[in-house]
Amino acid sequence: MFKLYTGSGYSAKYETNEIIFPLSQNSLIVEQPERADFFVFPINYEKLYGYKEQDYKHYKYEPEEIETLKTTLSSIITMAKNNNKKVIIFYYFDPIEKIRIDNAVVFRTSLLNHTKALNEFAMPAYTKDLKKRKEVVDEKLWLKKTTIPTIGFRGQAAPVKLPTKLAIKRQLNEAFKQMGIGKQFDLHYNFGYLARRDAMVSCLNNKKITTDFTLTTLEQSWDPVNSKLPFVSNIFNNQYNLCVSGHGNYSFRLYEVLSAGRIPIFINTDCVLPFEEFIDWKKHVVWIEEKDANRADEYVLDFHQSIHPDDFLQLQKDNRAFWEKHLSKEGFFKSLHQYFPIIKELK
Repeated sequence: MFKLYTGSGYSAKYETNEIIFPLSQNSLIVEQPERADFFVFPINYEKLYGYKEQDYKHYKYEPEEIETLKTTLSSIITMAKNNNKKVIIFYYFDPIEKIRIDNAVVFRTSLLNHTKALNEFAMPAYTKDLKKRKEVVDEKLWLKKTTIPTIGFRGQAAPVKLPTKLAIKRQLNEAFKQMGIGKQFDLHYNFGYLARRDAMVSCLNNKKITTDFTLTTLEQSWDPVNSKLPFVSNIFNNQYNLCVSGHGNYSFRLYEVLSAGRIPIFINTDCVLPFEEFIDWKKHVVWIEEKDANRADEYVLDFHQSIHPDDFLQLQKDNRAFWEKHLSKEGFFKSLHQYFPIIKELK
């Protein structure tokens, strides 16, 4: 069992016990730094070095408290260096900029696979349990397989009918890429929003698929009163749901769909996924590479037509269990010890 030093004396408002307690289920929390195999800072890094003033006001974090936490983190980093150990940091944030701390191991939500460093690993965007939010009991949770698959999506994306200038710029970008020319036009929408749009268009144009798509504005998406219930219902009412990266290179929706016991249609935009070193994610999702997003309908139909009704039902149960065990907040930190042998070998 690995030994962890986390520090102490943290204010309850930072919810450190929601990290430390599950960590303690499969690791030993020690009070003496010199006994530790790893040092762990149990407050997300972005709270210290990523939030804006309005974020601090929203969470009622006082500037003096944040400065104290920065001092605590600096102290833990120094203690780890003095003991020739790694310090584990969690970065629950959209930006993909590197965290420049020599002896840090960073678990983060947003990563690009082709730029991932050896000391970087994925963490889930741990969401609230949609099953509890919907207040649905197990026997009514699962959907039977139907002849025609149902696919849901409610959120933001590039428009189904692209403006003419945007469509032309996109074609030119692809041509430049094929010719090895570095020049690229600004398409206004990021790659995730365009991939969402491509996947939706392919499914909308296929009569063998039932779609339940609603595009929303940013304001509608963040409206806690009027948007959340339709969003949650959209996930539960459909067998599949499109899951594509948004502002960061990860899909928050992916974890919500799994918590609901549904099947994600995952468009891979060079992502890194939690526990991919130990778990075959392709057993839990319909996996589609970004370049094939415009053929999403084909991938979904191939999957749906090939899976047995009993396996279809079991996959929903497996996805729910996968989320509970590894991707919920408690499950992630409880399972984090699986990474410790890998971290131990890092130079």
